[in-house]
Amino acid sequence: MRLFKFSLSLCVCTAFLSADSLQAKNGVVVNQTMGHDGVCRDYYHLSHRLEPNNFTLITPSEWLQCHYCIVWKEPIDPQGCLHNRCALDAHGGFTLYLDKSSFPVVSDCKSEWLKLSMKTLGEGVQTEAAINAKRQLWESIQKVVAGELAHLDVILELNPYCREINAEPLEVRLDYCNVYFRSVNGYYVDHTNAVVVAPKLP
Repeated sequence: MRLFKFSLSLCVCTAFLSADSLQAKNGVVVNQTMGHDGVCRDYYHLSHRLEPNNFTLITPSEWLQCHYCIVWKEPIDPQGCLHNRCALDAHGGFTLYLDKSSFPVVSDCKSEWLKLSMKTLGEGVQTEAAINAKRQLWESIQKVVAGELAHLDVILELNPYCREINAEPLEVRLDYCNVYFRSVNGYYVDHTNAVVVAPKLP
């Protein structure tokens, strides 16, 4: 089992609780971890290979902010309709879109594209090291798009919008169109092994 630890200059994950990984259908790995709140949960992780023909950095039309707000009857930001190119933000967050037909986990998504996002913790919460690691991942993704890399393996987390649909063999399904890069305490996690999360002290 691989423990997830950082130096004292980073966010420290110390031995608290970790469980052996369970391999599910389609390569999904189930890890059981006790979170900061003391609750033990199952997390579903997947190693996925990005190739030039199975994802895009151009926002599909149904994901543009203008279309999204019309569908959900929310106020429209006029600038949102122009933001059709994915970009890295100041906190290391970014989004890209996966071709649903080439994704190994079935979903109830109506779009042909799954939205893959990198989570962030906001200004002043993450360390520069965490942000830089996400920036390096973003730059590697751009190299795949540019043809400088043939492919890139990334680690995804299917929570919270997934559910088990079969116990034996274990099989999961996405409820919606959203998936995320795996992260813990603001850090991108580049493997599917269980990690150890320290409880928050009072």
